[in-house]
Amino acid sequence: MKKILTIAASILTLGLIFTSCTKKETQTSGSSPITVEIWHTYNGTQEICLNQMADDFNASQSKYQVKIMAQDYKGFADTVYNAVANKIGPSIIFNYGSTAVDYINQGLAVDIRKYIKEDAKKGDNSMNDIIESLPDAMKTEVYGFADGGIYYLPGCTTGPVFFYNKTIFDELGLSAPKTWEELENISKIIYEKKGIAAFHADGLVDILQTLIMQNDLGYIDIKNKKITFANDKMVEIYKWYADMCAKGYFEFNTIGQYSSDDLSNGDIAIFSGSCVNDQYIQLADGELGIAPLPRAIGNKSFYTGWNRGPIFLMQSEEVNRGAYEFIKFFLKPENNSKWAQMNSALSPYGTTQKEESYKNYINNIPEGKALPCVQANLDISGSFPNVTGSAAVRRYLEEYLNNVVDGQISAEEAVKKLEIDCNNALAGK
Repeated sequence: MKKILTIAASILTLGLIFTSCTKKETQTSGSSPITVEIWHTYNGTQEICLNQMADDFNASQSKYQVKIMAQDYKGFADTVYNAVANKIGPSIIFNYGSTAVDYINQGLAVDIRKYIKEDAKKGDNSMNDIIESLPDAMKTEVYGFADGGIYYLPGCTTGPVFFYNKTIFDELGLSAPKTWEELENISKIIYEKKGIAAFHADGLVDILQTLIMQNDLGYIDIKNKKITFANDKMVEIYKWYADMCAKGYFEFNTIGQYSSDDLSNGDIAIFSGSCVNDQYIQLADGELGIAPLPRAIGNKSFYTGWNRGPIFLMQSEEVNRGAYEFIKFFLKPENNSKWAQMNSALSPYGTTQKEESYKNYINNIPEGKALPCVQANLDISGSFPNVTGSAAVRRYLEEYLNNVVDGQISAEEAVKKLEIDCNNALAGK
């Protein structure tokens, strides 16, 4: 995300100045409600739901007025950053926790812990209860910023699953793999019997992170700004994956444009990818199967959940408080249930999972959908610290495996270089 304002952003700023000044004058007039802006790129049912949520919140009290403002998807990140830097942007955007890091580093994000503490002094523990109802592994994303602050909260959860050609599996007497060893054995059989690479990882870095966590290697030492997984086991992981590709069991790159295309066309028999793929896969020959990813290696379980939700961005103190109040309303069980349903997703919050409309939604997901396979691993769903350099760590993980698969360097060399580059990124170098 650019930290230097571009000319285009300056023009945008000028275009917004009048609105901003008018807003601030209105807010200091005494009786008018304090305006809280939410910028988004949603459409369809998601946009309708968000607008309705704002209307309901506005009708529930008179101190704050939430305005939902749709934006162009193209250039959204830079538009928001430049606007917030000029103190005329939104109070809330919806994105992944990693997006908050640049704002935090520049003092442009809001730590809501103080509002949670103020509520607690008044006897209101609702927000704390909501956050504490998250799975323990998932709290890393909420509390995993460098200073321990809470700048972001999940809104709903999706994640990766296995998609496979059930017809091929049935023909060969195979079942969907429940362990990584089973995936290897199945891939060998399919390659030998059908002459195709069995498996492709759509979102390779997520598979690598899962293997790291299930091997109990840790991830990032936040205090010392170092990765913890640059060891012999990481070398083994790289060697194993590269060996599977060399033998033809795994396909490293897609043949068509997408993994779903390769599965549909019969070029592969199984891939791991986002649960939303169940809307798009149409097999040319065969029946589609869907299964959960392996939960554990030995006794160590972990699943990578993808959690998009509100990020709190700096405005005036009274506006910041208003943004917090809206999200507290947004995460009430009955409201968070609606949001999960409109996103065809799950709620990670135990508070929402007890809500009757959410239970009904989960119990009536149509047959053949991928969400139940995400739900099967939701109890062990986790995420990773959102600190400076964490995005680079993801990039280097995949980049160095690519080098090993291509035969450019050995797995040992790759892990040594991986450690240096990751640690430099975490140190801000």
